[in-house]
Amino acid sequence: MSNQRLPQQIVAVALVTLLLAGCSAPPAAPVAEAPAATSTPVPTVVTPTPEPPTATPTPQPPTATPTPEPPTSTSTPAFPLAASAEEIVGTWQQSGVYYIRFYDDGTFHQAEALDKLDSQPYVVCKFRFEGTQMYIEEISVSGVPTCGGKIGVYEVRLLEGGKIHIAVVKDTCSARAGDISREYEPVR
Repeated sequence: MSNQRLPQQIVAVALVTLLLAGCSAPPAAPVAEAPAATSTPVPTVVTPTPEPPTATPTPQPPTATPTPEPPTSTSTPAFPLAASAEEIVGTWQQSGVYYIRFYDDGTFHQAEALDKLDSQPYVVCKFRFEGTQMYIEEISVSGVPTCGGKIGVYEVRLLEGGKIHIAVVKDTCSARAGDISREYEPVR
């Protein structure tokens, strides 16, 4: 080979080497080593425990509502209540059909006519007051069902215009309760 060619070949090899060196990836930068793992406490995450379902009460079937007792002396009625015989002594009528006369000796008579109250009453009873409750006990009857020894409890409501209303509080004798429980006006 000629001397001239050698330097050209060396130059060509050097150029190729440089060219190849320029195309190759740059040398990798030194990688820093990761610091050694240190023990850092991990915060504890508290996960709430779900509450167990609470028991939902099973609805109770409807029950019968007790019938309230009629007003007694402990309630405050819209009208005054009689508390003594003196407040009701006299003769009373219910639509001119039924008559009742309260006497100051603690008895009363009932009749279908005013002129029969003293001579032919169909009912004679004794009565007494305990507070605002009037207790009634039969003495005699004529032509109507008897109540025997059963005692009935009533209240006498003092109404406007001088009227009274005898109302059942408790009486197991339904014949008497139906007969006496009425509104009456005074006979003048």
